[in-house]
Amino acid sequence: MENSSYNPYVTERIRRLDGALMGACYSAPFMHCEQESTALLNGSNIISLHNQLPDTPERIIIPLVGNSLARFLQAPENYPSLQLKNVSLAINYASLVKDEAALREAAQHHAFWLYDLAPPGTCWKNIASFPFRGIVLNDNFFNDNYLKFSFPFLLGSCREREAEVILRTPQLALPLSVYEDLQLSGWQEQRTSSTLFEV
Repeated sequence: MENSSYNPYVTERIRRLDGALMGACYSAPFMHCEQESTALLNGSNIISLHNQLPDTPERIIIPLVGNSLARFLQAPENYPSLQLKNVSLAINYASLVKDEAALREAAQHHAFWLYDLAPPGTCWKNIASFPFRGIVLNDNFFNDNYLKFSFPFLLGSCREREAEVILRTPQLALPLSVYEDLQLSGWQEQRTSSTLFEV
């Protein structure tokens, strides 16, 4: 039975290529990020991450966009739980361009991942110069580019910067050897048809 009193909430598991769970990506509105709190999750929410994963994942990725990102950037120091070693904040390219200076300042104490690489009009210099800890490729970008000659060089440049690269896809459609040859760190199980960032 579906409970319509809850807003849509989707936890997307992040797995290594061998299938082992390595983390989770979930919605920021359900975070418990009060200034006085060190709690990372909203324990009163029946569908919180506590109730979906048996153990604390080694990696937690929290998407921030729009008002959530603006509130965070006003005072990043007010969110100490988002500085934990296993927590990263996900942004998209549009947010990087709009708030680059504030994001660079926040990146001194917070880890950032870039989702939905290379929308039309991308300036690669902006991406290359930002200290991303990880890059997440969407399914369409991966499928359009993984056979291109330049694709391994793109992934290699990320690895040189020690940034992980994962693929967000509903399922791994290609033979495992293709992903292993490209040295992807893992994949995120996409559970909705939408992009991760809805404004």
